[in-house]
Amino acid sequence: MSRTSLLSAAKSILPSLLCLLIGCSRGHETGEIFLQDLGKASEQLEVGQALRMDTVNQGEWNRMFVFPPYTPDSAIEAAINMKASSAIQSARVSERDDINLLVFLNGENIQVVAAVPRQMIDFAVAQEVQPLSRSHAVFKKAGVGQPLVLAGH
Repeated sequence: MSRTSLLSAAKSILPSLLCLLIGCSRGHETGEIFLQDLGKASEQLEVGQALRMDTVNQGEWNRMFVFPPYTPDSAIEAAINMKASSAIQSARVSERDDINLLVFLNGENIQVVAAVPRQMIDFAVAQEVQPLSRSHAVFKKAGVGQPLVLAGH
């Protein structure tokens, strides 16, 4: 099996394995589907192209957050203005450097929580996390092997 085949296989099973590790529940199933869709979209992304989160997550949401590694649960709670859900707590982003945590909300309801492995797709975000509206949740691939950056920044 070639290196490319192994990487492709790893990317396709990684979301399922991650879901198993953090415990699948109804909310995690939505996160798992999102991770699969995000993985497919990122594989097709060329340098200079933009990735619109509203095309990856077509569900009901009006804002999203990208929490970098080691973000404490208290900072997540302050940003989303509510108690961290079990899905957020299970991701343990505060203890890990291998994931970014994406949280999609619709009003005051958490819709999707996804622990995105940085080896699959990485995000360059400010340490002070700000909500991104659906229309502004657009990331650009700046270069090969580089994290996605907010488009327009």
